[in-house]
This record gives sequence, structure tokens and C-alpha cells, in this order.
Amino acid sequence: MATAYSLNEAQQQAVDHAQGAALVIAGAGSGKTRVLTARIEALLDRGVPPESILAFTFTNRAAKEMRERIEKAVGPDAKRLWVGTFHATAVRLLRRECATLGLPAGFSIYDREDQESLLRGILKELGLSDAGFKVGVVLGRISDCKNALVTPDECERAAMTPFDRSVAQCYRKYQAGLRGAGALDFDDLIAESVRLFLEHPAAGERWSRRFSQILVDEYQDTNHAQFRLVQALAAAHGNLFVVGDDDQSIYGWRGADLANVLDFERAFPGAVTIRLEQNYRSTRNILDAANAVVANNQARKGKTLWSEREAGAMIRFALCADEADEARRVRRFLEAKVSLGRRLRDCAVLYRTNAQSRSLETELRSAGIAYEIVGGVSFFQRREVKDMLAYLRLLVNPQDTASFYRIWNTPRRGLGPAVQAQIEARMAAGVPTPLDALRQLSNEGALKGAAKAGAQSLLALYDDLRAHPDEPLDQMFMRLLEKTAYLAHLEANSEDDLADRRSNVEELGASAAAFAAAGRGGLLEYLSECSLLTDADRLSETTDRVLLLTAHNAKGLEFDVVTVTGLEEGLMPHASSLDDPSELEEERRLFYVALTRARDEVMLTAAAYRRRIDGAWGSQVSRFVDEIPPHLLEREEAQYHSWSMPQRPASGRAAGGPAGARGAGESPQRRTWSSSARATRSRETEDLGGRTYQQDEFSQISFDEEVPGVGPSHGVNAAGRGETARRAVGRRVHHAKFGHGTVLEAEGEGPDMKLTVRFTGSIKKVLARFVTGGSDED
Repeated sequence: MATAYSLNEAQQQAVDHAQGAALVIAGAGSGKTRVLTARIEALLDRGVPPESILAFTFTNRAAKEMRERIEKAVGPDAKRLWVGTFHATAVRLLRRECATLGLPAGFSIYDREDQESLLRGILKELGLSDAGFKVGVVLGRISDCKNALVTPDECERAAMTPFDRSVAQCYRKYQAGLRGAGALDFDDLIAESVRLFLEHPAAGERWSRRFSQILVDEYQDTNHAQFRLVQALAAAHGNLFVVGDDDQSIYGWRGADLANVLDFERAFPGAVTIRLEQNYRSTRNILDAANAVVANNQARKGKTLWSEREAGAMIRFALCADEADEARRVRRFLEAKVSLGRRLRDCAVLYRTNAQSRSLETELRSAGIAYEIVGGVSFFQRREVKDMLAYLRLLVNPQDTASFYRIWNTPRRGLGPAVQAQIEARMAAGVPTPLDALRQLSNEGALKGAAKAGAQSLLALYDDLRAHPDEPLDQMFMRLLEKTAYLAHLEANSEDDLADRRSNVEELGASAAAFAAAGRGGLLEYLSECSLLTDADRLSETTDRVLLLTAHNAKGLEFDVVTVTGLEEGLMPHASSLDDPSELEEERRLFYVALTRARDEVMLTAAAYRRRIDGAWGSQVSRFVDEIPPHLLEREEAQYHSWSMPQRPASGRAAGGPAGARGAGESPQRRTWSSSARATRSRETEDLGGRTYQQDEFSQISFDEEVPGVGPSHGVNAAGRGETARRAVGRRVHHAKFGHGTVLEAEGEGPDMKLTVRFTGSIKKVLARFVTGGSDED
């Protein structure tokens, strides 16, 4: 079967690998999916039972494509393979071993909103809500602990500061809250799977022996917990086949560990390393540019992509006046491609942060160009979708308090805080579920008026749904819609977006029907799939629209034409990376990923000035543009802009701008406004933040001057007023807990001014009154 593929020599070597561990360094567009699929077919040809093969993929979409390819080749046997993402595979494993681990059979999977709701209550309970403890920050710390397999006990023992001890306390209560609700979060799915192997060796060995062949795609994106899971699964036989690209490791910020690739041979002695360097996607010019940029990184295995394709078009780089001019350039570029026969869906516009999409959306919308944002509000995060799923989740997991409180008064049933207090009191006394507590209150006559009628209505609904346990999924969904009168609720509570919300509910119902028709399982399996799907898995390949998405979200996708915007120091590379060599290398890998999404053409853009909430700051073109060999780059510029191609820029701060950028005209290394243009712009004004500023105020601020209200003996006070906020950016400050840092942004006035400060290893938001001025030597 594998011989049906046209494989090059390196690909064939990977497919034919016999026993033991193998690391396949697969460059972008080098046919890694083909290799993985061909290897699985070759294993089946050798007589390996399908149920003994476990393949981890990065996305549900990739898993689906792999299953479909294999099914075409081997037929029904493909259904016996285990192919899925780490999280989807962990769910399957945990559903089978929930009793071993003491988990409820119908455990819920909490999404971000559910997690935040649980933690918000904990912070309030501990009196930390007003003490600078942000939900997102604490959740991030908890996630880091779980990805490192650090338990609450270990977290408490390692805590060195009051902040760390409070986080550890939150972690312990957060885990208790999850267990009380019969729920796991995404990090738990992996951590609990690892716990199965560590604490229940007999069960672990059983699973390791069941899967005699382990394959992992996108291995460079695995974290420590995933590494430990893979290591445990391969322990009985050592047959581990991983495919990854160290040059595409871009998820360090969420725990991915590049060392899993770099140290693979050390972790698995005797492992074979195979390099796939022939690219089948991009033109030679695109590959040469990508190779040249990523060669500046130190932490890499090393490879050089090559292609038999033509050299192709040069990479275009447009230096624009500002973000509005940038959006116009992108729009004209897209219109030119369409006029030459390209479809919009063959094109993508990439950026570093979601906020950059605003000017692009405005321009495309005004021009009538169809577009789709990837990474906005996910389908499964939309209010009406979450409402319907919460009703269903409560059916399989009555302990799920988050789902209960989401729907108990939706539609309105007269149930509120007073009833909630009674339910929580009953549960504290030992009543197992909120529905049981509500039933007790109703039966005992403790509820009156609207609350009594509402409780009876909700309980009757669940009694009716439970009376039909074997009802097909699509019929159950329709019964739920009818009994809740949810569509009528939408009509009464939606205004301009009623049609969209109604269609979302109908789409969810259609997905339930399709799931049932495909015979993929019942309600529990459907809810698990809904918890794991992302919008990337739902992208249409038929709708003609240009995709707008971050470079991170573009991973794994490819397009004929790619535009990468915002190539400025402080954006790409991001400001948070400029003082950390390893983070800067990850930003370079992100740019490499963006370049290699393109098959035929790449356009790069930067803005000389980019407006922010506190002004229009001069920007420095990204060092990554300067790392592309000049003969591969075709440069364009705004008509009123003069050119001076800089050497590779040094790390530094803009005058008032984001870290890593300099004001236009500040340095001989800068691209500067011409003297006539500067004279013109110095007379132009911008109305920003309630005050009109001369443009040159933003580019001529010197941070050698003392900033009013910032000094070694006091925080920012009201003396500087609005002037202080503008001039505080870029200053070195000191915080009692976080140490020395650099002010990136300032908002407000006086002691309550909010500062965004880059400290060593992190970026924090603090009030000005809690910092003092000074250098690292203070």
C-alpha cells in the first residue's frame, strides 16, 4: 500500500524504519502527512493490528484527513486505528479508565469560560479579587503547573513569595472545585492520563502493550506532560516514531518544549534521525528567504529546505505610512491577484496580534471584499451554543455546577441568588448535585412563587429527558429545543443578531444529526467532540473569502498568496521577546512559519507610524525583513517617504513607542521621514485621548529627561498629570515583588495610573503608586 505513494529517498527511509525510536525532522511542505500516512499503511502491510497503532496529530482536522486517506487505502480496518489529537486521545483513554482514577464516567470538560467562572469565585472567597490577582494570570500559572506535572502539594512546597503561596492556594481550591463538579480542564486531560501510568502501573503497562506502534505529528509543539505521556506509552516496546520541525516550534508561551526535539536522542538512546528537506509547496525564492532568516537561530537541529519548483516571484516588501495605508496596500494587492484569476480563498493575510485586524477589516469591508476572521469568537463559545450544550452536559454529569448555573434561569424561571444560596448550603451539607438540592427545596416547600414554578419546570424538563435515555441524538436535541422554548427565548432577548443566533442553534442541531448518522457514538461522545473542536476544524473550503488570521493560527495551513503585515520591531518580533534570546528565536520561527505558508507569492508590510491608544508612534522595520537576502526582496514605499535601508537594528525602545521600536528619524539606522515630509507632518495634529498633539511630540521625546513623579523614593504622583503617562513609557522602574522592569504602556493619571511593565521573564500590569524609578543598579 505504501508503494502507491511517490516517495523521495528520505521519505521512503522514514516509512521503512523498522523498530525502535525515530525522529523525522520534517521541514515545512516536505510531505510529512504523506510520510505518516504511508508509514501507518506500511505497518498494516507488515501485519500490525490496526488497534495496536496510535497516532497523535496536532489538530482534529489533521486527524480527520489522515483517517480518510488511510480508509481509502485499507478500507474499514482504518476505523480500528487510534488517530486523534493528544486531548481527544486522552479523553478516550480516561473514559475507559475513569473508575481506576476515581473520575465520574460522564466527567465534563471545562472550557476557558467555565474555568474563569470557577476561579473568579475562588479569588473572591480568598479575598484576592481586589489584590491585583487577575483571573487570567492565575489560570496561566495553574496551567503551567499542570503542564509541568506539578501538583498543588508540590506547588505549595515550592512557593517562595506571598504571591506564589496565594497562587498555590488558588490551585488547590481550583482542583477541588473541578473535582466537586465532576469536571476536568484541558490540562487535566493530559495530566490525568500521565497519572494513570505513574500511579497505576498495571493499567499503564496494559495500555503500553496494547499500542505497539506510537506515532506523533508536530512533535516540536509537545509540552512536558505530553512528552511524559508518549514516553510512558512507548515504555514497553520503544517503537516511537515522531515527526517535527524545530524551526516551526512556536508555542513556547503555552508550554511547548523545544528540548523535546533537540534532546530526542538523549531521551531515547539509539534513536534514528531522518531529515526531510525537499519542499513540495513553495517556490525557491520563498524557501531561500525562509532558510536565510531561520539560519540566524542557534537552537536548531539544522537543515536546508530546497525545491524543484521554479524560482518564482520575488518577495515584495511595502513600507507604508501608517496602518490605514498598510490596509489599503493589502486591499489593492488582493484586488490585483483576483484580477489575474486568483480566488480570494487562495489568499491569506497574517498578523502577529488579533488587534491588528481592525484596520484590515475596515478597508476590506468598505471595498466589498469578502473575508473571514479565524480566531474570533469560536462557534462553540457563542452564548446560544454554550446554553444548549450546558443542558446536554448536565444530563450526563449532574455534578456539573457550571452547566447547571448557566441554564437554570435560561430561559427565565424566577431562580436567583437567594435560591442559589440555599442550593449551595444543601450541597455543603452533603447533597451530591445541584439538581438534587433543587429537588429537595422544591419537595420541602422551601421555594415560593416564581421560584417554585421555575424549579418545578426545570426538574420536569430533566425528568422528561432522562425518561428517554436511548433516544437518537438528533431527536433528543429537538426535544430539548421544544421543552425549553429556547428559540422563543432568543426571539425575546435578541435584537439585531436574532437571525445569527437562531442559525447557530440550527447548525448545532445539524451537527448532532450528522454525528448520529455517522454512528460515531452517543451523547457522551458528542459532547466530548464538541469540547475538543476549534473553529480551525470548521473552516469551509468552498466559500470564496480571504482569511485573516494570526501567524500562530496559520500553522498547518497553506495558501497560494500570503501577506504578512505589521513587520515592525515590537510587533514581529513582539515587544515581550526583545530582551530574551530564546523568545526572540521563537518569534523568528513564527516569521519562518508565516513565510512558508505560501505556495507562490509573499507580500510583507510594515507601517512607519502605527497608532496606539496613547499616540502614533514611529516604528522600526522588523529585523526579520533585513535578514532576507536583498536579491530576494522587491521593495516598495509610500510616495512621501524617504528610504534608508538600516543595518540589523539593535534592541531598543521607541521614543514613547513599544519596546524594541525607535521613533522615525531618531537614529542613522532608521528609515526616516524626508525633511519636507517631516515639516509637513510636524504641522499635522492628532486628537488622541482627549488632547491634541503635534506629531513630532511623539518622535522627539527624550527619556534622558526626568519623568515628573517618578523617582527612586516615590511612585508616580499626580504632579505630572497627563504628561506623566505619556513620558513614563520607556522608563526603568522597580516593583517590590517583580523587581526591575521597563514601562511599555501607561494609561490614566496620578497614583492610579496603570502601567504595563516588562519585568524579567514576564509582563505585568501594575498601578504607578506601587513602583519606584531607578536602574537595575539601584
